[in-house]
Parts: sequence; structure tokens; C-alpha cells
Amino acid sequence: MLDINLFKEVTVRTLYEAVPNNLDVYRNGSFEHLLADSSLFLASACKLNEEAALQIDCTAEDDNEVACCLAVTSAVEGVTAYLARDERLWARLTHIEFLNYARTRWPIPKDDEKAISHIRKHMFARGSRGVERDNAISRLWWMTNICSKVSGLSLEQSLEAFLHQSDVRASIIERPTTSQNSVVLSAVVNKLHESYVDDQALFEREKFRGVMKRLNIEGGIRLLEALDSHEIKKVVDKVCTS
Repeated sequence: MLDINLFKEVTVRTLYEAVPNNLDVYRNGSFEHLLADSSLFLASACKLNEEAALQIDCTAEDDNEVACCLAVTSAVEGVTAYLARDERLWARLTHIEFLNYARTRWPIPKDDEKAISHIRKHMFARGSRGVERDNAISRLWWMTNICSKVSGLSLEQSLEAFLHQSDVRASIIERPTTSQNSVVLSAVVNKLHESYVDDQALFEREKFRGVMKRLNIEGGIRLLEALDSHEIKKVVDKVCTS
């Protein structure tokens, strides 16, 4: 197990501002030389499981999302609720341990101006959206965290359904009444998994948007948080077949 020291805030800020000057490094080089300067880092309780970290890998043809998500919580140990939202952790990981993964999973555009925005989006983690959806490594942790709350399916099954279609995934994440209520989330993801192993019709963009819209209406009529899992399942079945 290796210690994972966080970047200091000033280190993150300096790297962020220096992106235009470091484009060649992001595209082809390495930031491991930073490890030689301890003044750039803060100690943390996080550890890197090197064996599990090897599973966080992809190719240009296969993003390997499910396997990467399954590996991330084992690879990066000691992530507390506080650290899960700390850019200093995720920026360190995307710049040091997982730089090759990050630039393979999110290829850097050839156009320099587009490259600057792209790197700042996927190599750093600004705000809730940056942490939960954009950073190359933190997004894996957060998707795993969400799917770990789903009952009735294995974590792998939940991830397969959750990751299958980006618009569907975004619709769930952007609605706190769904993503933050484990009973509602479980019912929705279980329904998605049924569709995933069948005709995948529920993953059609407009169809699922309609489902979420009807679920929001149901939530306005009655307090979904007060319903048990059986009642929630009936509500989700209803909105999926309307």
C-alpha cells in the first residue's frame, strides 16, 4: 500500500493556471517529478492499493467503465465523505497515478484552446459537477457510491444499467429525489436493469425523460420518501408503463 498525499491548494491552483504551458506534458509526458518536492503536498489517510489500481485502465476502443468503477474504491482506500469532494485528492490522482488512464479515457483535443478547457474539466474537479461527473477518477468513485446504494442487484449489475446510457445517468444524478433516496433509486435502477437485459427500450432518451417527468409529478402528489419499497416499486412500474 502506498500513501496518497494530497496536492496543496496552491499546487492545484498553480497547475490549473499553468495548463496552457503544460499541454505537451498532458499529452505525452508525466508529472511524477512533482513527487520529489514534498512542499507541494499534504499528508492524508488515503492509501493506494497498487494491485487494484491496475484494474483502472481502458483503451481507445473500450472505456472499461464498469470494471474501473468496481476497482476504484479498492484502489483508493480511506476516502471519507469530506475527501470525496476535495479537489486536492482527485487532481493529485489524475496528474500522478492515473494520468495515462485519464488521457486515454478522455483524449485531449488537438486544438490547443479546446485542449485547455478539456484538461481543466477532466484533470481537475471544480465544484459539485466537477467532482461528481467530470474528473476522470472522482466520477468513477461517485458512480460507484451511487450504485452501492441500490438494493436487489449486485454492484456490477447496478453499474451496468446505470452506465449504459449517459443521458439516462445524467437524468438520475440531476434529480436529488431519485439519486439521494436509496429506495427510489433502487426501484429505478432495477427497472433499468430489467430493460438492459431485455430490449433496452427504457434507455431511449425521450422515453426515459418521460419516465422521470412522471415520477416527479408523482412526487408532487405524494411524499415518495414516506413510501416503503413495495409502494415505490408500484409507482415506478406505473410511470414506466404509462
